[in-house]
Amino acid sequence: MRHIFSFQTSVCNSKANTLQYLIASLFQRRHNSIMVEPFLENRISKDYINTLPPIRFCGRIELINHPDQVRKATRHLRRHRVLGFDTESRPAFKKGESYPISLIQLATPDTVYLFHLAHIDIDDRLARILSSKRIKKVGIALNNDLEKLNELRPMKTAGFVDLSRLAAEKGIVQQGARSLAARYLHQRLIKSSQRTNWARPELSEKQKFYAATDAWICLELYALILADRRVYPPPPDMEIPLDRNGSAPPA
Repeated sequence: MRHIFSFQTSVCNSKANTLQYLIASLFQRRHNSIMVEPFLENRISKDYINTLPPIRFCGRIELINHPDQVRKATRHLRRHRVLGFDTESRPAFKKGESYPISLIQLATPDTVYLFHLAHIDIDDRLARILSSKRIKKVGIALNNDLEKLNELRPMKTAGFVDLSRLAAEKGIVQQGARSLAARYLHQRLIKSSQRTNWARPELSEKQKFYAATDAWICLELYALILADRRVYPPPPDMEIPLDRNGSAPPA
């Protein structure tokens, strides 16, 4: 009988999160297993995900919408070697439409900074973090994000870690944030604000919480994906569609 280990994430307590990492890592070393749907370890159904409790970042959210705020934010961010990363753009509803990045999120374990590009530019201080090899920026499906960053400000981005690529290397079919949160944290990431208007001059509280959680969850997942030593073989007779880079699309 395969062992299944269940744990709940305390999103408001960084010490609890650290303990979670240690417990998960020790369990995986002993049992070489990770908690997923028992009937199909490679995939997780939407119905299963919808039964899980929701997860939300409960730390400090700093909205950076004035140039004077950038100095303090980037000074704090430079103290960390690993940051959660994400961006938000105005949604496109027609084929061929594309909009520039409206928000850049950078997360530490207890604080998420939301750089609101409706009011500020990517200045030298922020660009140095985005191009730093020393500071890892951990995100999901990063190709489009990095292309759009360079459209806003040409720079040599460096130090980015793509969790979807790490998941694909293990053989995990669903590589999106929602599926990875369900697989590794056993909680449900709520995506209802994803397609709201991020180009607005003022963001709603719901948008702020959504944006902060999306960046912070990458930081949470990074340690757990690295600790997972399993390789997930694809289910029999299952064809996995690949994108132009040879990777399975996020789910």
